[in-house]
Amino acid sequence: MSKLPANSVDMVLTDLPKRFPPPSDEVVRLYTQERWTLRRIADLYHSNHHVIRRILHKNNVEIIGNRARKPVSDETRKRQSAAAKKRGPHLTKYTYSEAQNRANQKRKMGTVIDLDQYKDFERLKFLTKLTSRYRKHFGHSDEVRKAFIDKFWNDPAFNAIYDRWISSGQNKWWMPSLDHKQPKSRKGSWALDNLEMLTWFENRAKDNMTSEEWAAFKRTNHISSDLFIENILNDRIQPNGEQHREDSGLSTPLRRCA
Repeated sequence: MSKLPANSVDMVLTDLPKRFPPPSDEVVRLYTQERWTLRRIADLYHSNHHVIRRILHKNNVEIIGNRARKPVSDETRKRQSAAAKKRGPHLTKYTYSEAQNRANQKRKMGTVIDLDQYKDFERLKFLTKLTSRYRKHFGHSDEVRKAFIDKFWNDPAFNAIYDRWISSGQNKWWMPSLDHKQPKSRKGSWALDNLEMLTWFENRAKDNMTSEEWAAFKRTNHISSDLFIENILNDRIQPNGEQHREDSGLSTPLRRCA
């Protein structure tokens, strides 16, 4: 007597739906009246949902989504309820402490830089996002990233623009934008001494001019704006020594000087 192949039983079981297809009338009844899903009917007859779909098509039954799923057992409901109680209210927003935020930021950066030396965490986070966005040029060196952060952390232009951006409710026009003094399109480098901060608006207006050409263009054409860096620096401290007013936006961002 010849031996059967080791996988013969599996072959027979797999071929059962082809040899003994589910009864068409019962499949149609379960699908149309009981509103069972294709997979649930297939499980009942040890078949697969493709076979059930073909049977329904042959009987001109329209396939409709969102059918009733297999009932959930009481044991499953109890297990789900216990897990939900352990998690607590899912709508409760967890608030991290500043120390946790700093630790998370350090882990995401993969750095050993002492971030505690930078007291304003949100300002620090803005700068670290720039190092991440341009990591293709800055790389992952802690030395380079720290030099970048230190440069702008102590930069009056960046701090003035950042403060105005925050006071404006983070209006896009005021957002600090990294600019190249010698544009990239004109062989400008990513060296720190070639980088400066402008408002998003002024950076777009400057286009591919150098910083010297842009300054000359503004003087020659008598163009000014509250969004230009020279006006932000001049207006940061009022004559009475108070900080600049809060801004919600500008109605006339660009104007000609008299």
